[in-house]
Amino acid sequence: MPEDETDPLRAELDEALAQRDATRRELGDLRAWLCRELGILSREPGPEEQAFRSVASDEEIVAAVARLRAEIDALKQPTDGTDLRWSRIDYLILEGRRIQALQSIRDEFGGGIPEALDLLNNRSMRLRQERPEDFITGT
Repeated sequence: MPEDETDPLRAELDEALAQRDATRRELGDLRAWLCRELGILSREPGPEEQAFRSVASDEEIVAAVARLRAEIDALKQPTDGTDLRWSRIDYLILEGRRIQALQSIRDEFGGGIPEALDLLNNRSMRLRQERPEDFITGT
């Protein structure tokens, strides 16, 4: 290819790369800001015993937002005492942590495993109907 034809292509490629790099910086800044606001920055050891803050993954950010939404939803609803107890369990169900949810149901409401499993399945179905977008995991 003659040099005259490659110059515009090179300029166009350089512009696209610059835009990509700017977008990556913006996304990194957004992730760092979200982590700071959500309180999920973690410290990691670095060279010479210095601690560096690391930004959470996108999945961890989304999970933190889901936890906040669950807490806000629990605060918005009128409570007779059982709603608050269920909100903690709902959070576990929405994250797909069924074993922990099952144990929490037994701790909150008593009963054996079969009864707790029935409560868990009923609550899971209800949440899937009412709040399908809040589930972290699939069906």
